[in-house]
Amino acid sequence: MSDPTWFESWFESPWYMRLYRHRTEEEAREAVDLVARHAHVERGRRVLDLCCGYGRHALALAEAGYVVTGLDGSKMLIERAQELYPHPNVTYVHGDMRGPYPGAPFHAIANFFTSFGYFETHEENLQVLRTVRASLVDGGIFVMDFFNAHRVRATLEPETLSMIDGVTILQERWIDEPCVRKRITVNNPCCDEQTFEERVWLYDHDALFDMAVTAGLRVTASLGTYAGDAFDATTSPRCILIAEAV
Repeated sequence: MSDPTWFESWFESPWYMRLYRHRTEEEAREAVDLVARHAHVERGRRVLDLCCGYGRHALALAEAGYVVTGLDGSKMLIERAQELYPHPNVTYVHGDMRGPYPGAPFHAIANFFTSFGYFETHEENLQVLRTVRASLVDGGIFVMDFFNAHRVRATLEPETLSMIDGVTILQERWIDEPCVRKRITVNNPCCDEQTFEERVWLYDHDALFDMAVTAGLRVTASLGTYAGDAFDATTSPRCILIAEAV
């Protein structure tokens, strides 16, 4: 594997937000709707948006009636969240997803947009879930929104080329067990070429389920879409676990 701190350079780059600018506030609201409709978290509860990025989901949670803390490991993304998505019921903080989480314990913790499995070792990834459990009140709810690893393996596009504001973006994807990797090459005619990486563990549903149980969580639902459809390894675009702190 390459440098385990790939996310420290990629998430601090303005190109991260530019590459994923097609991810909309509407999509964030659809994901957040799960917290109320399927996880049954009452409005007014204290919720942690774990790996909040630049704040799309944190704002949607606040607008849905929750008191929100948004935590992210990127100082740049936290600053952008404070600028782009301020709300009186949202506090943005810089911190490590392995813990500790300022403001704990929470009634609910949500981890959206495949913001898990970033670390070099399985034990570090598991430590995230252990901290989640330790940071929830008894009976608190955890919502994990992850990709469907089976679908990723079946549909992975090895290469895509796009233009953003006159800049060429090459994305190369491949599986390097136990991870899926992506190399992002930014070719700006006005600057030197820049290269970034994404690397995420290919945890399937059963692996995530077992990790949650090991961390002290009881999985109550496995969903495959933001609409709440049951998870199907072959067809579901997402792997969404809802779990309770026991």
